[in-house]
Amino acid sequence: MLHATALVGSANVPAEKFAELALGWFMPVVVDYTALARRAPDLDAGHYPGTLHTLETNLDALDHVTRTSEEQGVHSGHPRLTKEIAERAIAEGHSGENYPAVYELFKKATLLKETISSPRL
Repeated sequence: MLHATALVGSANVPAEKFAELALGWFMPVVVDYTALARRAPDLDAGHYPGTLHTLETNLDALDHVTRTSEEQGVHSGHPRLTKEIAERAIAEGHSGENYPAVYELFKKATLLKETISSPRL
């Protein structure tokens, strides 16, 4: 939310105006928090069907957000890291699966260690 607010702020959209849009439409429609609870059994089962969208779909969006952030002079570390995690999940065999498949990477201690030592942030 903070990164998105900074990004739209680079186009002179006030945070208050963006919050109305984000909280009134984006969050309830795109980020359905009740869906997180419904996905818990899939997390336990390692089941990440790409029925609505895949990691590749998310990768395209993350690439766009990263490039746009850089072009607008907004810090791009967060979307870049998220993109790198999606790329890694695809490389580790989760191609065609839904974004929650990155959970499999989060369960591995090496991801955290490598991310913290990454000089690109």
